[in-house]
Amino acid sequence: METSPEQINSAINPDILKAFHLMWDAFPSSALLVTRNRTIQACNQAAIRKGLAVGMKCFQLSSDGVHNFCRANATLDSGAAEQSVGYRPASKTVNNSYWLPVAGEKDLFVHVTIDITQYAKAELLQT
Repeated sequence: METSPEQINSAINPDILKAFHLMWDAFPSSALLVTRNRTIQACNQAAIRKGLAVGMKCFQLSSDGVHNFCRANATLDSGAAEQSVGYRPASKTVNNSYWLPVAGEKDLFVHVTIDITQYAKAELLQT
């Protein structure tokens, strides 16, 4: 039996879900609300347009299966925001990614990924 989005994020405070959508739905790049076990609890509109959905695991987003740049554990462990910039071979993009802790929640973070390929130096674009 498949799990519905309502069942997946039922443990998340409804105020947090509302705040996530108020803050991130108009953002032009993907933003996800994710739990420590990497289950996506909410997606902004840009993420939905890319085919992302509540209930997916965030590591499923990497078509090459590699998450070399992931800073989720560091964010959750320290309670501080983390950033990583890296080349993604599968999509041939350079992404600027952020992991942002949610205040008062030890196992919840926002993950934002911005495609900055058009601004990247040529040496970052591995072919």
